[in-house]
Amino acid sequence: MENPLISIITATFNSSHMLKYAIRSVIDSDFANWEMIIVGDCCTDDTAESVECFGDKRIRFINLEENSGQQAKPNNVGASMAKGKYIAFLNQDDMYFPSHLGKCISDLETHDADFLVVPGLKISPSKQSDLIEGNFDAHLVSVHPNGNFSSNVFSVASCWFFKKSILDQIGPWKMEKDLYFTPSQEWLFRAWKSGVKFHFPTRTGVLVILSGERKDSYKQKKSFEHAFFYSKLNDNYLKSKMYEKAAIFAHKKLQQELFFEPKLLIKRLGGYPLDWILKKLAIHPSELRLFLVWKKKGDFIKYIRKNAGL
Repeated sequence: MENPLISIITATFNSSHMLKYAIRSVIDSDFANWEMIIVGDCCTDDTAESVECFGDKRIRFINLEENSGQQAKPNNVGASMAKGKYIAFLNQDDMYFPSHLGKCISDLETHDADFLVVPGLKISPSKQSDLIEGNFDAHLVSVHPNGNFSSNVFSVASCWFFKKSILDQIGPWKMEKDLYFTPSQEWLFRAWKSGVKFHFPTRTGVLVILSGERKDSYKQKKSFEHAFFYSKLNDNYLKSKMYEKAAIFAHKKLQQELFFEPKLLIKRLGGYPLDWILKKLAIHPSELRLFLVWKKKGDFIKYIRKNAGL
């Protein structure tokens, strides 16, 4: 596409079995003026052929010559190639709901914002039989309280949508070896510190299926969860059931903390002043927490990748 309005950037590594569903969700979008830049982190599987099979000129695949072992470098490469007025990241294991992209543009323009963080519906790891019977768990992610940015909320990169013009203001993603916590959250925190105007829509736009929560998800080369939920992206009944499950999950978690884990609430209340001080010092609260646990930069991400079979 010569003049796309939206550039969608996807970092990938040897995961064509999940990537194909992310691509399909973009193609199925009710907004068509986009380009999708898929950057392989030196893929050695059939990713190139899988992308080529779609035969869509709006999709480009670039395969890096050296493996960086992370999303940061592919995302930086993709961002440098973006032609659109707006940029969105889509993780290789996530999917957009059909109306997401069009609503993002409307939200940015209506609220005169630079950056959106749109809530997502996250699916907990399930057995295939559980999906068929409807016995799976879902909950909301990337929800910032009261419409204000919170560094304590993990905001999945697939839930971001922003103006390309702010890239120079924020700078590139940092590498995992240089951080105690995730590059995505450090980059988002830096965006907030730089003064870009955020808006937090009260709708969901993304289906999130985190590979890092699924043991050996990269080795299995198939995903019944992706196949199932992709086929249901337009199923409003299932979506309403996911909202119901998310609401029940949130209430159960609150009750658990209030009545059975009060020490956790006290600990969080005690940590609030520290978080406030750290943010005033331009330090992400998770940086201190993960430093105390892992001691060495990059080790937290290494653990997550090892669990996923990378």
